[in-house]
Amino acid sequence: MNQFLKNYYHWIVLGVAVLIALVSAGMLIPQQLGLQDSLTALATATKATKLPAPQPSTDAVNALAGIKKPIVWAQRDDGASMLVSRPYLLRNGTLIDPMEGNEPLFPPVPNKWLIDHQLDYTDVNILDRDPKHKGFTVLEEFKAGTDPNNPNVFPPLATKLTYSTGDISKGTYTMDFIDGEDDEGVMKFELRPLQPIPNPAKGNRPDTSPRSVAKGDTVPGAPFLKVVDYQPMTKTINDTEYDVSQLILENTLTGEKLALTKKFGSREYKALPIEIIESVNFHYQLTGAPEQIVSVQRGKEFTLSSLDNKLTETYTLNNFSTGGILLGKNGKTFLVKEATAVSPVPTP
Repeated sequence: MNQFLKNYYHWIVLGVAVLIALVSAGMLIPQQLGLQDSLTALATATKATKLPAPQPSTDAVNALAGIKKPIVWAQRDDGASMLVSRPYLLRNGTLIDPMEGNEPLFPPVPNKWLIDHQLDYTDVNILDRDPKHKGFTVLEEFKAGTDPNNPNVFPPLATKLTYSTGDISKGTYTMDFIDGEDDEGVMKFELRPLQPIPNPAKGNRPDTSPRSVAKGDTVPGAPFLKVVDYQPMTKTINDTEYDVSQLILENTLTGEKLALTKKFGSREYKALPIEIIESVNFHYQLTGAPEQIVSVQRGKEFTLSSLDNKLTETYTLNNFSTGGILLGKNGKTFLVKEATAVSPVPTP
């Protein structure tokens, strides 16, 4: 027996394997047929009941949309980015956070203003820069309330005007208030110029003859001077009463009020000189451009242009005041101070 198994061992193993295969096939064939019948029945039922097709996963749809529209990193207000922290400055061995505290790095400009306008506050000369080459420094834009990064918005061009005393040509008007009298119910006042001025009654030939003017009228030969008030006044000196009545004139170019005291009313009388500008040579210099000389006569218009000549502004030279030279533009008044830039002043 042992000899038989030894001689036919491989045939016996092959027979057993064939037998196992036949048994397995006999078991799987019915199951396959049953599965096929089940799938056929399911397809028939789906078609009969018109079930909706399965929908894609919501999560998968959202994920696909996110891939198509990646998130863009937005710059933060404090200057930080995805890989860089908010900026700090090292000053005197100490780290300074420009976003904290009230001490400006470049007085008088607040740190937040520099950051809001995307300006490099690490630049020690930032206030003298002109980021968009508009002809104005960052400091000048801050004072004017304009955006240094907006190439279409400018501070008033007149803020770049300067002058010195030697650039001014003045005219002086000095008048004596002689007296006042009633002329057919109208109070008229007699004025006598101490320097020759045009006399309308004599073909505008300059002379020093007296002029009669009523309240509300301008002085003949000096049309910029208007009589606006009369104030009767007396003053007692050493038991003697003197008539020190005053005639109030208005410089219509500046709005300034001038009081002329009656000449023969008091020993303290002093003539009041009235100065007005006849002409001036302005120095006009935009940042990054050579200086220009702009010669203007009183009451005349003149035009200023931006660095690229895309903007022009027209001003009128009104007059001289104790604070500087007054310009007018579109109903606004600008004061040009000696050897300095100008600043807007309220219009009366």
